[in-house]
Formats: sequence, C-alpha cells, structure tokens
Amino acid sequence: MMKTLLRWGSWTIAALIALVLLGGAGLYWKIYSALPQVKGELTLTKLSHQVKIARDTDGVVHIFAATRNDAFYALGVAHAQDRMFQMDMSRRFGSGRLSELVGKRAVPTDAQMRTLGLRRAAEGSWKHLTPDEQAAIAAYANGVNAIIMAKDYVPPAEYIFLRSRPEAWIPADTLTVFKVLAYSLAGDAMEEPGRARLNDILGAKRLAEFLPSYPKGAPIALREEDMTSIYPTPNEAEEEDTQPLGNSMGEQIKGSNNWVIDGTLSKSGKPLLANDPHLALTAPGIWYYARLNAPDMMVVGVTLPGTPFVTLGRNRTIAWGFTNTGPDTSDLKTVKTADLQTRNITETIKVKGDDDVELSIGFAKGGVVLDPKWFKSARYADKDESVLLFTTLDDDDDTTASIGMANIDARSFEDLDKALSRFKMPQQNIVYADINGNIGFIAPARVPVRDADGNWVGEIPYEALPRTKNPGRHYVATANNKIVPDSYPYFITDHWYGFHRIRRIVENIEATPKHSIDSFKAMQMDTVSDLARRMLPLIASAQPESKDGKTLRNLVKSWDGNLTPSRPEGLIYSGWLREFSRLVYEDDLGEDFDRFWTPRRGFMERVVNGQNAAWCDDIGTKELETCPVIAGKAFDEAAITLFRDYGNNPENWHWGTAHEAVFAHPLFNGVPILKNFFSVRVPVGGDGSTPNVAHYSYKSGNFDAPWGPSMRAIYDLSNMNASLYMSAPGQSGQVLSKHYRDMADRWAKGEYIQIRDDWDTTSPPPGTQILILTPQ
Repeated sequence: MMKTLLRWGSWTIAALIALVLLGGAGLYWKIYSALPQVKGELTLTKLSHQVKIARDTDGVVHIFAATRNDAFYALGVAHAQDRMFQMDMSRRFGSGRLSELVGKRAVPTDAQMRTLGLRRAAEGSWKHLTPDEQAAIAAYANGVNAIIMAKDYVPPAEYIFLRSRPEAWIPADTLTVFKVLAYSLAGDAMEEPGRARLNDILGAKRLAEFLPSYPKGAPIALREEDMTSIYPTPNEAEEEDTQPLGNSMGEQIKGSNNWVIDGTLSKSGKPLLANDPHLALTAPGIWYYARLNAPDMMVVGVTLPGTPFVTLGRNRTIAWGFTNTGPDTSDLKTVKTADLQTRNITETIKVKGDDDVELSIGFAKGGVVLDPKWFKSARYADKDESVLLFTTLDDDDDTTASIGMANIDARSFEDLDKALSRFKMPQQNIVYADINGNIGFIAPARVPVRDADGNWVGEIPYEALPRTKNPGRHYVATANNKIVPDSYPYFITDHWYGFHRIRRIVENIEATPKHSIDSFKAMQMDTVSDLARRMLPLIASAQPESKDGKTLRNLVKSWDGNLTPSRPEGLIYSGWLREFSRLVYEDDLGEDFDRFWTPRRGFMERVVNGQNAAWCDDIGTKELETCPVIAGKAFDEAAITLFRDYGNNPENWHWGTAHEAVFAHPLFNGVPILKNFFSVRVPVGGDGSTPNVAHYSYKSGNFDAPWGPSMRAIYDLSNMNASLYMSAPGQSGQVLSKHYRDMADRWAKGEYIQIRDDWDTTSPPPGTQILILTPQ
C-alpha cells in the first residue's frame, strides 16, 4: 500500500510540474475540478426511483436500483462521470465527426466513416429493437445527459485543451458505439488489393507459400462429433461457397483467448471459464467494470462506455466469454466506371477552424463506391474502374444490442442460444458455463453466403451456425483459430489464425488433470511461445560470424521459449526473429517489402520446418544460402542493434525493459509532455504468439506493445464470488483520478480483483464510496 501511495504521489507531482509548464496552477485546478462527485447525493431529472452507486476501492461501480431502467440510467451517470471523452470520441469516430473536434487532420477518417455509413446503419437499426430494449437505451442516455447537461458540469481535461464540450447523448449514439466495436473486429476487405499486389510479385504458387492456410493438425475448436448444429441442406448456390476463397493476408491483431472446462476437469467438480479479449491498449481502456442490481436483475462484468449493458461477464447462473471469429463479411469488387449506375448522397463534414468539406457518397449494386481520394488502400483497379465495398456492417436491421438484455435473463444454454439469434455482428466465439455443470459454445452472427461468382445470395441459417453443448472432450478453447472441421458445409472464413496460441492453450488444458482458478491464472499469464520452441532447432544450428552474434546465439540455443520480462532471452529472440524475417523475404518482395513486413508466423514456421526453406536463399546473390546461414546472419545483424541500444552485457538485458505495453491516449500519445501525462506504459513479457499476448510491430523500430489483453476474467461456477477480473490501466478516464492508472501494474504482474455480489450499501466493504441519486 505504501509503495502505491508513493508511486501515486510521485506521479501527481510530476503531472503537476508538467501542467504548470503548460498553463499554470489554474489549469491544474480546472482539470482537478472535473473529477466527479462519488459520494453524497445528486438530485437528477428523468429518474424514477432513488438509486445508489457504490464505488469500491478499485473504482468498480456497484449499482443498486429499484428498476432495471433506473440501473441503466445510473450506469449512464457513472460512464459520463468517468469516461465521457472516450464515449464522445467513439460516437464521433463512428459518425464521421472527429473534424468538428480536432480539425482538418481528421477529415480523411471522417470521409471514410461517412462513406462506410456506420451512423446511417445505427440510426436505421433503432426501429428493429423491442420497446424494452429501446427503453433501456433511452434511460441510459438520460443518465448521461443528467451529468453532462448540468449547468455546473466541468468537462474532462481533453475538452479543456480542445476548448470544447460534449453534446447531449442520444440513443443513436449508443448504437453507433456498438457499430464501432463491430467495425474494429470485422474482417478487412482492404486486404484484397494487397493480395492482388502480392500475386503480381510472387505468382500464385509462391503466394500460396507466403500466405499459408491453417496448418494441418493445429487445434480446431469443435470436433465433428461435438457439433450440435442442425445443417440444412445447402442449395446449389451455397454449395459453391463451401470452399475457401483464398488465404489470409497475414498477421491479425484482433485476437482473443477463451476456454471453458466442465467439472470433469476441475478440482471443484464445476465448470471454469476464462476469457481475455485482445484489443488495442488505450488510456482509458475500452472496458468499464460494473455490477448492476435490481429486484429482477444481477449482472457483473465489463461494460462498453457509451452502452448500457454488460458485454462480457456473468449473472448468478451463467457466465460467458467472447473471442473474435473473423468471418469474411466484406468484399471489394471492381466495376467499369462506364457501366456503373450510382445513387448519390451528399454529406457535409464540418471542420474546426477551416472550411466545410462536401462529401459525395455513391451507392451501386448493393455496395458503396470507395473514392480513392479517401481509400488509398483500395487502389488496385485501373483508372477506368470503380471499387465497391460490400459489408454486413452497413445493414440497418442490426439487433445485436439486444444481447445485453438477454444476458441478464438467460439461465441455460438454450436461453442464450435462443437470444443469440438476434446477434448479427461481429461474429464471436462465445463460450458458456452454468452453475448446473453445463458448458457450451456458439458462434452467432450474420455470415453471407456467396454464389460461384462471389455474389451474396443469402446468409448461413442461424440453426446451422457452429455450436456445441457438453462436448465429449469436456472443454472448448478458442484463440481466433479455426473453429469448424472440414466437414462443415458453409464457408465462414479462411482467415483463421492464432494457431500458436491455441496449441499452447490446449497443451496446458490437457497437461493438468484437475484445474483450479490458480491454474487458469497461470494459463492467462503464460509467456511461452509455441513458435519460439519450433524455432529452437534452427537457432541451435545458426551460423553467425561475429563475436556478438555468436554470444547471442549461445544465450538462446538451449532456451525454453519463455518470453519472461525479467530475462534477456525474449529480447534476443525477438531481435533475431525480426532480422531473420527481413532476410528471408525482403529480397523476394523488393520495394514492396515494407508494406508487407509483419511477423508472418505461419509462413516463418514453414520456413523453419523445411516446407518453405527455399525462401532462405537470397535471390540477389549467386550463392545458395541455407536457413542456418541466414539465421546466423540474422544474429549478426540483431547484435548490432541490441548491443547499441541495451549495453554490452546481454546477460543483464531484460525483455520487459524493451517491451512495454503502451496504453495510448487517442489524442495526446504523440504530443511531447502530454503523452507522459495521458498515456501509460508498463513492462510486459510475451509476444504476439504467446497466450499472454503483447503484440509489437516490426515497422515501429521498437518493441512497444500497443495490443494485448484488454481484460482478463476467470469465472468459477462452483462459487461465482470467487471469480476474478482485471483490466487496465484503470476504471477512470479522468487523468487526475487515482483510478486512471492504478490497475496497470497489477495487470502486468498477473494480479486480479474480485467483484462480489454478496453485499449491498447497508454493509459495504471498507473504503466504499456511495453516491445517492435522487429523483427531482
């Protein structure tokens, strides 16, 4: 506790100095004044009954209300107090209105989002929600507005710097936030121009090697004997769609892990369920923990600021967790411009401090026309062709928001299955467990069916989507890997990835006869790389020429593949692998190399195991280079950079020193002084192939990890109150709040919190702060 206080005190002093430099003590006081009222009483309009918001010592809100809608109202209050700028940025991003806030630098982003039409789709989907769902979202909006429309409201620090204030919140804003999350998880149709370019460079045969399909023998979530889906006989058009359309362009960072075991594999005799979605690490984080209580409701978990429901979590009977399926739900097509008949609309982008921008958006053949002025990555057509984007994201009959209400009432797998028929996007791998001992899996969403020409002719019937209940091997695990056997009659995607993570997860599940919360914690924090272990034979046979290169090789040749932050091996291996990948395929891609330079773990595994060994030869030389020679050269090249950056004694290097998780502020991460104030950094282990993910980019020139577990949860169905949770950097988005970054170190170290449901405001835990909301 004392260390925490000292760390908080030192950080506050540093922050104060920075702010004094920027604008004096008056600015600091103005930002401090934006901290919300968290105890006492507030009298608010449009509230039916008194509500209590209790904040525990971690800043988690526990809401006690007389009705569900009052609970949603109170969550709107809490979100507005702690996360208003984040909410505003999300709705503005989805609506194409960032330029109004930050100026002309956001015009290209706004033009793209206006073209894609997430806001139009969000507004159109409102009428498809039930009256109860609409009432919940409206109550939430009223709660947000009760805070931000108050005369004495002081907006968060970001608005002070931007000289702005948030607008009133409306229900369409909530639906837009849902759409933004779906967009961030959706498959990327913009891969297709890149694939076309790679095909020009490499040819079809070598392209298939460079973009390999899912490896044979890698774990698949559902075995054929465990599938409980009902497969209607596909019609002739659908049968054409059962074959993959091509392999993934490569590395994906929209990853996640989840797994569930039944009581056969647990010490308690009841299920255990784990979930850690991997997303961009931001300050504040994407999630906000809450417990919502009403006479007919108790639900705990993470909420998405801007929305009124628990997205991932539990009620008193069931628990659930998501990973991204990554279905192929968007296509790019080229059409001769002369043959294109479009319907156009015009939208105006208002730009802070500059002239408005008039944007013409064209629609044709069921898709939207992509203007290459704004969509540079779509430029693979000839100048006399137009590019059309087809995507499920623009559907205006989306009822996905309804799942938030359904999770509250579900008491069985059948309840959840029925409710998920209204879940349209983005497709998720949902694992399930209940206190009665059942486990299950379902992957709901709208997934298009295409004919032989690639035209959309329908969607996979809901009853045919992948699912299982109580599988015979007693567990289900996913890590964005392939989820269906080859016998599955519909095409979902060929973008399966995460097979290094799922190999290690399955290995850990099957290595322990009886699991506990502690073993699940160890699995979530596991930094052993399946890929690194497969690289070790090549590392041992590598032939570096320099003294420093040989030193590095010798330090990792007998390594166990664990990228722990406190040891040097992770840094040596990562520096070597980056150079090795460059040496393997830079000569093949030529001037396009930088565009396509990523870890490409599937391809690199095949290089090392001999399937793609020919790629080690440098086509620019007369000699025939072998993989051990190129691997040795990679050690020599890596040594130059690593010794320069980290000193002359590699045994004293730490992977965590070079490899920090970066919780980046969306506006100020690139601003000197302010980035130290608003963004958060903590040392971490792992990499993009470990269960405890910490992705970094080769192109960045460093090992900063801007992607990782956005939250961790472990649900114990034998005692729900023993369940564990963690996210980072903290609950609050108010930069001077003690809860802005107080979870970051604990997240990095693998610590967890509990969010219990066995107390109320009559006997709160020590340190709890209680705010009473009273109707006006």
